[in-house]
Amino acid sequence: MGSSMKPEDHLPRKIVTLHDASLLPHLPEPGKGPPYALIPAPGLGRIMGYRWWQTLTAPLDVVAVFDAGTAPALAASALRAGARWVVCTCPGPAQETVHALGVLCGGHVLTSRPDALTLGRPPYNAYRIGQLLQYLAQED
Repeated sequence: MGSSMKPEDHLPRKIVTLHDASLLPHLPEPGKGPPYALIPAPGLGRIMGYRWWQTLTAPLDVVAVFDAGTAPALAASALRAGARWVVCTCPGPAQETVHALGVLCGGHVLTSRPDALTLGRPPYNAYRIGQLLQYLAQED
């Protein structure tokens, strides 16, 4: 990785927000569509925790970005538990510590939440599923 490359430069361009497992059957299997990543709905990672996120996203084998928000302890815990992508927006010295831990654990720490397609809260109707499929089908 070149020194000028930021972690977000290695993320897939398409990121989809998840609230729960209801959207999973509508996502393409790895290799059967464009590369994409998943991120929990804003605030949900802090409420549910990394193990929930890991369990929810593991069957898909895609990039899963865990959003710890402003909670450095949660970000650190996720990194130690194997998270490869973590958002931690905490200010100050804790941010440096989380970044250092990311390096030690082989993870990437983002200091802001990346843009993602958000379909709103489930349940999802055919129109929303169509929006998802159109988003994933678009060329960058």
